[in-house]
Amino acid sequence: MADKVKVTSNLKIDCDFVDGDTRAFSLKNPKSTVSASDMTNLNQFMQMNGVLIGDKYSATFLRIAKASKITKSTKTLDIDGE
Repeated sequence: MADKVKVTSNLKIDCDFVDGDTRAFSLKNPKSTVSASDMTNLNQFMQMNGVLIGDKYSATFLRIAKASKITKSTKTLDIDGE
């Protein structure tokens, strides 16, 4: 069996809340064309619709603080050499 390479991609979004709390969530396999304007639109939607609330004191969502696309490559080696 040959070595196997697996590539995964996530979009990590860090959020701030009005009480100073922070939270992060990830989206698996985001489209490759995610832009700053997409994040601005998502931020506005989340603010207007109260999509998230803080878990400590039920605080209101303030903003998306940071969004990062993370690509991870994992290689599984065939040590048997078959």
